[in-house]
Amino acid sequence: MGQATVAVAERTFRTMPAERTRRRVEPMLSTFGVTRVADVTRLDEIGLPCHVAYRPCGKTLAVSLGIGLDHAQSWVGAVMESIETWHAENVTLEPAARGSARDVRPGYDVRRLNLAEESPLTDRVTLDWLPATGLLTGEPVLVPLEFVRLDATSRFTWDHLLFQVTSNGLGVGNSPAEATLHGLIELIERDCCAPYTITPLSRRRYVDPAGTGNPTVEAALTALRSADCWVEVCETTNEMGIPAYACSIWSPDVPLVFGGFGCHPDAGQAVARALLEAIQSRLACISGARDDIDATLYDKADGAVAPSIAGRTLHPVEPAGGPSEAGADAMLRFCAERVWARTGVEPMVVDLTQPGIGIAASKVVAPGLALCNERDMARRPGENHV
Repeated sequence: MGQATVAVAERTFRTMPAERTRRRVEPMLSTFGVTRVADVTRLDEIGLPCHVAYRPCGKTLAVSLGIGLDHAQSWVGAVMESIETWHAENVTLEPAARGSARDVRPGYDVRRLNLAEESPLTDRVTLDWLPATGLLTGEPVLVPLEFVRLDATSRFTWDHLLFQVTSNGLGVGNSPAEATLHGLIELIERDCCAPYTITPLSRRRYVDPAGTGNPTVEAALTALRSADCWVEVCETTNEMGIPAYACSIWSPDVPLVFGGFGCHPDAGQAVARALLEAIQSRLACISGARDDIDATLYDKADGAVAPSIAGRTLHPVEPAGGPSEAGADAMLRFCAERVWARTGVEPMVVDLTQPGIGIAASKVVAPGLALCNERDMARRPGENHV
């Protein structure tokens, strides 16, 4: 099995290298209930470094995965995802208000949040509200507590009927801007992939991932080819103009299609994220590590023949225009402006950072952005649509 060992400096807007972040957070693992970080790289022939962080007393998922071109990147990816979930499970902010949306006037239509199926939410329903801040104006706003807090262990209550509560929009980082940018880009990615999951294969825009000049893309493609993997990449960028892509992979020895999505102001980095997430999804299945994997997945082998690519035209990955400044603050403003233009509502952030820990944690909320079905994201949706 070949293993890619390339180390690169990516345009990720992180304020410190992965190895330094690892040294910083490793002494804190017990604070978050992380009991083990395991290297599962060699369970798959693709060979890109992948780690699993175990947090057995988590109130939602007990397992988080991370992937990268070196072991520091994948270790940090797994641990930081676990840490961001911990912050949402352990919200310490006191509600700033209690009442209905009609009473507290949060500044937006509360029904434009991601709601549970057949949610009975109206502007007359009494809620607890957390303080939040507009990403562009800095104005104070309010966000429902139960839209932010993650807890799958609590008793089933009225609040569970109102919102589709997910980890989307969560971010942690070495600075507030870094954490918030991570969360906002994730929301943009989900909005871009929502129509993709129901778009027929014949109507998708297929792209050639080679030639982006991105070292991570090149390393991922080399690893996939060495494992005899079929690779398909589609562009999912919408009118916001922030590059987004979907990737599907398959191989004869693991005859299941695995999917991944990526979004980033840099098109090459967006493709890289989609490729890496697809590889990570495959490793999650092979290892059986994730505690939310449906056991029936293993009964759905797609056969010993690669998925059809008949009639597919490949387009080049086009670079996207972005701000001249490349820092996290400039990129955050750029992305927030695009979201506001699309939805008519300023995106906002709830600061979940806990004093004494020192890791910036954010929950970004963007009323009006769509949320795609995560079950569809795991595979190659669209095959059954005409």
